[in-house]
Amino acid sequence: MTHSEFLAKWHDEKHIYQMWGDFVVSKIISQLASAGQDVDSYFKLPPKARIKEDTSLIDKAFFRPNKTYQNPYKEIEDKVACRFVLLLLEHVEEVATKIRDEQSWNALECRHFIDERNKDPLLFTYQSVHFVVRARESIKMGDLDIPKDTPCEIQIRTLLQHAYAELTHDSIYKTKKIVKPEIHRTIAKSMALIETTDDFFSEVHRKLMGPLENYNVVNELDLLYKSFIQKDPLPMQKSSYLVLDTFEDLIKDDFSSKMNEWLNKECHIPNIIKNKLESNPFFQQSISIFICWLIIAKRNRLKRDWPLDSEIIENFASALSVSLADY
Repeated sequence: MTHSEFLAKWHDEKHIYQMWGDFVVSKIISQLASAGQDVDSYFKLPPKARIKEDTSLIDKAFFRPNKTYQNPYKEIEDKVACRFVLLLLEHVEEVATKIRDEQSWNALECRHFIDERNKDPLLFTYQSVHFVVRARESIKMGDLDIPKDTPCEIQIRTLLQHAYAELTHDSIYKTKKIVKPEIHRTIAKSMALIETTDDFFSEVHRKLMGPLENYNVVNELDLLYKSFIQKDPLPMQKSSYLVLDTFEDLIKDDFSSKMNEWLNKECHIPNIIKNKLESNPFFQQSISIFICWLIIAKRNRLKRDWPLDSEIIENFASALSVSLADY
């Protein structure tokens, strides 16, 4: 295949590759959203698919000395690529798991920085997780078909790994200049620091994780609110999170089922919340269910540790026809 034939084929098909890359990105985002992730904050850079520029594709196919393709058009796997940049190492693995589990494609894990660390523990260099995913079957999208085996490269990195890659990719590893040894040494030291910091970030994250995060309490309360109040709750505010943090020790692994059972038993509670929606913003959030439960089931603890203005729980108690003064 000549250069011109290669480009002609690429110009005919690049829109298909773009569509395939967009499909891959949307699938991964959808999976994470279904798992309860707030994708707007989860990704540190907006994920998107990008097709390779003509000049870069031709250069890779025909001119790079370390590439010996028999059929370059078929063998080049990053004609379209997408990148996911995240804060924590465990988030990288979460995205990797979604990629491995997706049934729309066959996933080949091309590199993983953990494997590379184990293979060469004294080397501090570029770190990332790379996959190539290929459509398992032909996929119909509008008037177009994405052919079976169409490839897309996926890169997954932490934010710090991404910063390293952005600095070194062109200025160090693709430069025509001779890079002095001390620069390579400085770059290696920076990666050692990045690796250490990523580990520290993960350690802090693990130590901060409690019942609120492990049991996805906010999402569970939102679902209960929607089910019993038959209305979408407003997003929880900082004051509501302060309430949850204060009484976090009361939240157990069966919290959702116990709260569902309690609401079915105390069937007047949803009606009280509905009647108070317009008069108090707390009743418009799913935290209202938790506060009602505290008043009914944990009144002494509530009075002792309530972190906000006492007028809030007095209003709730009044709506529930309960006197806080009796306890």
